Amino acid sequence: MKKTLTALAMLIAIPSAVSTAMAAAPGPGMQPGPQVEYMAQVLDLTPDQQSKLNTLFEEKAKQRTEMQAAMRAQMQTEMQAILTPAQFEKMNKLRELRMGNRGQGGNGKSGRGPGAGPGGCPSGMGPRW
Repeated sequence: MKKTLTALAMLIAIPSAVSTAMAAAPGPGMQPGPQVEYMAQVLDLTPDQQSKLNTLFEEKAKQRTEMQAAMRAQMQTEMQAILTPAQFEKMNKLRELRMGNRGQGGNGKSGRGPGAGPGGCPSGMGPRW
C-alpha cells in the first residue's frame, strides 16, 4: 500500500514539476523576442547584447526554414524514385487531404478528437509524409 501511494504521489508530482520548469524558460520553438527577454533578465544582458542575440536568432530561424524546405524537396524526390507513379500520386492526394483538414479531428470538430484520419491514422492527422 505504501509503495502504491508513493508511486501515485510521484505520478502527480513529476508532471507538475516538469510543467513548472518548462514554463520558467522559453523553448527552442519560441520567437526570439521572449527568449532574448528571458536571457536578458537571467544573464543581465546589455541592450547591445540583446540586439545581437535577436539578430542571431532571426538569422538561424531563417536558415532552419530554408534547410527544412530543402530536406522536404529532397525527400519527395527520393520517395518518387521508390514509389510507383500511382502510389506517389495517391500519397500526394492523401497529403493534400490531410493539409486541408489540418486542425480537424476525425469527429469533424476542431482540435484533435478521436477518430481515424487519412490512411486510417487514429490521431486524425494521417501519416507524416
